[in-house]
Amino acid sequence: MEWFVRDFDHPLYFEIYQCKEAEAREEGVALAAMLDLPKGSLVLDLPCGWGRLRPALEHRGYRVVGGDLSPLNLSRHQSESPGALVRLDFRQLPLKSGVADGVFCAFTSWGYFASEEENLRQLQEFHRVLRPGGVLLLDLVSRSYLEEGVSRTENIWFNAVGGYRERVRWSPDRRRILTDRIHHGERFRHDIWIPEDQEVLDCLDRAGFEVQAPWGDLEGHPLDGKSERRIYRATSRPTPRA
Repeated sequence: MEWFVRDFDHPLYFEIYQCKEAEAREEGVALAAMLDLPKGSLVLDLPCGWGRLRPALEHRGYRVVGGDLSPLNLSRHQSESPGALVRLDFRQLPLKSGVADGVFCAFTSWGYFASEEENLRQLQEFHRVLRPGGVLLLDLVSRSYLEEGVSRTENIWFNAVGGYRERVRWSPDRRRILTDRIHHGERFRHDIWIPEDQEVLDCLDRAGFEVQAPWGDLEGHPLDGKSERRIYRATSRPTPRA
């Protein structure tokens, strides 16, 4: 079973990620504004989780459809923030081509799959469901920022703020970040590809996107070696490059 199928659909997920609610309230408004679409635009929140970012998108006047693989997250989302929702896998979205004005992919929700081909497929599917000229907002952690942070604690178990044990380390080829957690005796592991900036740009180009801006933070400062985030606003070309 792929790690995200189990980890994100486990009841303890909500305890481990409880702090993300406050983070979403603080950062969601800025991220939603970076989409910069007209009111009434149809935006796909992918993945939507339990709906932490939906209020910020709706506050901008967007029509929102949320999508996620986890039935548990979708159930909580519908209970707490009712709206249009669909269960989906990023590699084959159950949506018509050209249906959306925007795709919103926040909090490093790209790079989950084991192969780079599958991760490219996720971007290609985002392109397919966008109208020509539609906007993708892809929000990722900065690799250089992560490298610096992990260097201080790599492979060391510590007690995290949420009351669980955590260990962070790089894969042997240093292409992926492995985050192990133990909470109430249950073990979890996230295994996420962390590409270089040029690799992200190459994948976006191959998937059919023109990057208008990479930003390094929520204030819209340019991306540089000290940036904590990499936020890409990209528009959909009529057809991907061969």
